[in-house]
Amino acid sequence: MQATKAQIEHLALLKTSIKTTYDSVGSVFCPVLNAQIVFNSIGFRHLLIKPDGTVRDVKEAIYKLTLFPLSIPTIKFATSIIEEREIKTPVGRGKRRKYKDAKTYAINAFVGRKKPVMIRVIILRIGDGNYNFYSIMKD
Repeated sequence: MQATKAQIEHLALLKTSIKTTYDSVGSVFCPVLNAQIVFNSIGFRHLLIKPDGTVRDVKEAIYKLTLFPLSIPTIKFATSIIEEREIKTPVGRGKRRKYKDAKTYAINAFVGRKKPVMIRVIILRIGDGNYNFYSIMKD
């Protein structure tokens, strides 16, 4: 289904406002992983672009960007790792990109005051590097 002009405009405004918030976060401590979770370009790019490099559908991008403010309380209040996966992740772009060993961690928590909702946050760690915010979704 084709995105409407209003949806495209909403995505552009949302992208600008969430990017400002995203850049101001820096990092957040996650007690479950006992590590700082870094908010860098890897995570923001993933909210808008799929791992294979294709642009996300407008509705899907709006969904992920709208949930983003819930990522910080989810990281802070998660009580366990619900899933771990060993993956190969592309590093770089284009024909010269390489694949490195990485691991993803899925954590979740109920967040929200009036109507709590279960949110899942995916954390990506490439090799022995930083733990990076990667994705968010309702669980």
